[in-house]
Amino acid sequence: MTDQNTFYPPDREERWLIRRHYFRIAWIMIILALVFSGVNTLVMNISAGIIGEGFTLEQINAGKAVIRSIPIMRAIYSYGFPIAADIAALGIGILVTKTDLRSKLRSAGLSGKGFLNVTSITFSAATAASFVNLLLIFFILAAMGKLSDFNAASASAVSIAPKGNPLWLDILIYFYICLLGPVLEELIFRGVLLEGLRKYGNLFGIIMSAVMFGLMHQNIMQFLPAAVIGIVWGYTAVKSGSLIPSILLHILNNTMSSLLLVVLPSIDLSNMNDISSLLKMTMPMIIIAGLISLFRFACIIGSIVIIVKYFSGTHGRLVDSNGYTSSRTWKYFFTSVPWLLITGYLIYTTVTSITHIA
Repeated sequence: MTDQNTFYPPDREERWLIRRHYFRIAWIMIILALVFSGVNTLVMNISAGIIGEGFTLEQINAGKAVIRSIPIMRAIYSYGFPIAADIAALGIGILVTKTDLRSKLRSAGLSGKGFLNVTSITFSAATAASFVNLLLIFFILAAMGKLSDFNAASASAVSIAPKGNPLWLDILIYFYICLLGPVLEELIFRGVLLEGLRKYGNLFGIIMSAVMFGLMHQNIMQFLPAAVIGIVWGYTAVKSGSLIPSILLHILNNTMSSLLLVVLPSIDLSNMNDISSLLKMTMPMIIIAGLISLFRFACIIGSIVIIVKYFSGTHGRLVDSNGYTSSRTWKYFFTSVPWLLITGYLIYTTVTSITHIA
């Protein structure tokens, strides 16, 4: 990395190199979004048109209904393409950044105490961000006059494992959500993308890789919590030099989020005749929700202790930022056409996702 103690503005040749660098890094997100959304949608529509024996809207929709009724086809479109997108983006990222991911996976990078601290901050920050996000959506829907139509179930993706799936598909779903997905996403966002964006400044790299992580969910209910968690994990990856902590925490986060989804399909409120039946049927959900709530409460308490200790001692900046980094990051990133296009697209899909929860 260039000496950041020299606070001179980039000359003409360096400006060209900076823009070329951001152009190359943008391909990580372009490929990710292109395969995840573009190719997936194109192949789905073509397949649906062939099955529906025509390419009118009605015929395509009829074909999609047939595709979604076949478990293997549903698995390919719902999870095959995301996996392909992650692998393609990771490959491009390794190619353009020359990142040695093996070195970032050789050691934990943190002590046991350090990992507990990051765990506390991760889940307390996620809890706070989720609460703030819910309030913002509440006011947005109220302003739109659609508050009565709020659908928390669809917003939180409760139907990731709908009733009627064969066992192998449920296993595949939770394998991807709780293990494979977190590993691939960390290799991309805290691995190659962060490594590429932090070339001219750690603060910039941590923030923008986290924002991209939040936007890539393309879900307004998930954006803010994911972005906030991304900042914590990005900082951890930079300071520890390892991806192990963020991978483990990502797996833990997704697993906890999925636990309730495992028991929800088994609850049939239509057969409830009395309070005892209701309690018996919902007890697994109550226990799991209670344990998760206690865990998050403990994380919040732990985070308060960590913050008090931090501000009561002598310390510097969490992440260094100076004239060198500020003159080579934000301006060039936000005037890079590829980044403007991919960021604009992701913002659009994230904002318009509010139509799915109202």
